[in-house]
Amino acid sequence: MPVLVGVDIGGTFADFVALDPGDGRMATLKVLTTPDNPGQDVAAGLRRLAEEGMDLGAVERFVHGTTVGVNTIIQRRGARLALFTTAGFTDMLELARLRMADPYSLFCERPAPLIPREHVFGIGERMSADGRPLHVPAEDEVAAALKAARRIGCEGVVVSFLHAWRNPAHEEQVAGLIARLEPGMTVFRGSEVWPAIREYERTTTAVLNAYVHPRISRYLDRVAGELSEAGIPAPLLLTTSAGGTMTATAGRRDCVGMLLSGTASGVVGAGVVAKAAGEAAVLTLDIGGTSADIALLEDGRPSFATGHAIGEFPLAITTVAVTSSGQGGGSMVSVDAQGVLQVGPESAGSTPGPACFGRGGTRMTVTDAALLCGILGHGALGFGAIAPDAALAGEVARPLAERLGLDVATLSEGVLSVAISGMLVPIEQLLARAGMHASELTLMPFGGAGPMLGALTAEAAGIARVLVPAAPGTLCALGALAAAIRRDTMRTVLLPLEDASWPEMRAMLEELSAEASAAVEGMAGPGETTVIRAADLRYRGQSFELTVPLEAGTDAAGLARLFHAAHEKNFGHAEEAAPVQVVSLRASASRAAPPIAMPRAEAVPHAAPPQGRTRLFIGGQWREAALFERDGLDPGAAFQGPAIVTQADSTILVPPGWRAEADGWRNIVMRRDAREQG
Repeated sequence: MPVLVGVDIGGTFADFVALDPGDGRMATLKVLTTPDNPGQDVAAGLRRLAEEGMDLGAVERFVHGTTVGVNTIIQRRGARLALFTTAGFTDMLELARLRMADPYSLFCERPAPLIPREHVFGIGERMSADGRPLHVPAEDEVAAALKAARRIGCEGVVVSFLHAWRNPAHEEQVAGLIARLEPGMTVFRGSEVWPAIREYERTTTAVLNAYVHPRISRYLDRVAGELSEAGIPAPLLLTTSAGGTMTATAGRRDCVGMLLSGTASGVVGAGVVAKAAGEAAVLTLDIGGTSADIALLEDGRPSFATGHAIGEFPLAITTVAVTSSGQGGGSMVSVDAQGVLQVGPESAGSTPGPACFGRGGTRMTVTDAALLCGILGHGALGFGAIAPDAALAGEVARPLAERLGLDVATLSEGVLSVAISGMLVPIEQLLARAGMHASELTLMPFGGAGPMLGALTAEAAGIARVLVPAAPGTLCALGALAAAIRRDTMRTVLLPLEDASWPEMRAMLEELSAEASAAVEGMAGPGETTVIRAADLRYRGQSFELTVPLEAGTDAAGLARLFHAAHEKNFGHAEEAAPVQVVSLRASASRAAPPIAMPRAEAVPHAAPPQGRTRLFIGGQWREAALFERDGLDPGAAFQGPAIVTQADSTILVPPGWRAEADGWRNIVMRRDAREQG
């Protein structure tokens, strides 16, 4: 019997989903991550699956997302690189966009670039803005720069010239020369990674790609070895930041394409659940060990964006549109110099983890606070990986409580409130940009900590309906299995949107479509491929652009109408008489993944009898709360808050004033009492 396996490596746990594609039966699993030994967590999870009876030889699809790249950047443990750029532009990484890191502090400092100034070499080349070679780089100058880079220990080179987005000939010449003179030196070109205007963003994206390349390459070798040793015949597929998948071979060059893979997979998984349940407008809330990630779904489909930041650095590639804040289950608690309680962004991760994990953590986290409030502590966490210890949580909470003059329970509820308030800012910003009101949405919390804080976050945001998926703690791994093989291409064109330019733009779109389709076929073989086209547009003179989808048969006038409508929706006004400029053209090709069956059972309404009672500190007082086990809630089972629902991969809090019911897909749907909303 064939099996599909999805794996997502987060900040604290590695999540596994094993799916029978025929009937939709699903087995889930969590193991602790091993950040100091990447790949060992994958091996441990595969061993557990085999011990539980799964035939690893029957795995026909294995899709994997990882945080190795992101962690490499955040921890600054990447490759030692040199940058070859156009002479006269060697300060590009330091100058960046001349924005202050903290606009409210006169003493803030810009983060140091990943490539220090002494590793940047100016090459005497010049290409005109329209792509005409003006000064060809000299071989002896490149050779001298390469020798200097090797002398200071550089193991890779990024070649990024000023106008290579228009004509990459000089970058290609220099990269070829480096390959000939130093065959062992890794080389990435800016126009290869992302051929767009804005030299800083293009160069930084190429630098990120080269910076994480050695560690990702070694990691992929390790995982491929583990799959082979386990007897898994399926090729290794990787989830991407754009909500798709690619082969491991492609991932070794397109490293930036997988930096936000786990985040994107969660949104894709949420889309599968939302579409099956008929939810038209969903706000997703993925709370893991390190962060809370928020996205919007319309009819189960995510939106996409460019310009996401990885740590302190802009990433120019297309990604699923996700907004993040530094409040996760492992986010650490502190009191600042003014005596104000702070939560995050620093996280305890899995090593040492929250204090209650008993792995050496010495600072209070959100997870410790939830345990001390009575939300957690009704069973082991992470499929039995952790048995939380309230005594250990109390030891790290007590000094903070004494400093603030509070009891431990009040402090702990305050920690949860501060964490939730940190999530509200990005939620409100996201809704404002989308022109949506909270009352229109259903909140879907997932991740290990999402269901724990989901209803409280919804209440604070003004959302009256919450849907918790059947397996919220492993939804990112499910999303990995639902993701299509995908390739995105783009070119900057800088053309006026008028009939005279349209033939050139159509030809470019055809070229981009063919390039994207060929890449998908190269990864997945012959088959049906879907291509979606889009254009980045702006009024002439604007600094930023909007991405507008291009339907088949659209002409210049039709595209202009679409842009005016998009500008009106996003900014509240449009200037239909103003000239429009096409900045870039895009094409995305995809091959759909095997459909995931979402079987539905008949929901028979009935009152769910609690399996026990517990005490819960909420609303400033201890209350009695009903205790349920998720596996004991059949479709149609209903109950009133306050209540706690425990399951192997997560814990659900149903606050007072909320009613919960299990639907036909075994989702827990919570609705806030109308009297409470008033």
